[in-house]
Amino acid sequence: MRDSAAREHSSTETEAHGPGLRAPFSGDVRQPQTAVRRRLAKLIAAKLLLDLLFVGALAAYAYADTFRDPFEGALEQTDGRVLRGWVVNRSEPDAPVEVQLFLDGRFAVAGLADKPLTEVGAEEPGAAGRRGFVFEFDPTLRGEHEARVYAVGTGRGGARRTLRQIGPKRVFAWR
Repeated sequence: MRDSAAREHSSTETEAHGPGLRAPFSGDVRQPQTAVRRRLAKLIAAKLLLDLLFVGALAAYAYADTFRDPFEGALEQTDGRVLRGWVVNRSEPDAPVEVQLFLDGRFAVAGLADKPLTEVGAEEPGAAGRRGFVFEFDPTLRGEHEARVYAVGTGRGGARRTLRQIGPKRVFAWR
């Protein structure tokens, strides 16, 4: 037993006795470790900043792609017999646009805005590509009603369909 205890203490670099680390720590050894830690902290902060910029750019792209509104239009005439308006798809100005009519919050009918507007002059800005639509109401439709018209947008090769309201809601009464 004495031999092993003697060998254990004879190979140490310090004067310490007992279990534990027996290598001395001087100021020279700690300084490079501190510099390495500072550099590592700066690299981690830079990576977090790049991650934040990447996620922000991805979110901005997703928002712009999802919520862009290529449709412009208006409801021009609403009474108890007919609803007229126009719509244009700014992404494809010459293409007809599918429109849907909702009466009192319920789907009523779908149609196609494919009639070129003849009453709109070419000198009016933004008149190019406007397509008219007309919805005729059932004569038994009496009382006050709320009408909303939506343009149907397709995305991702037709896999996704969205509705965009055209103009404000219109309230009309027919007695």
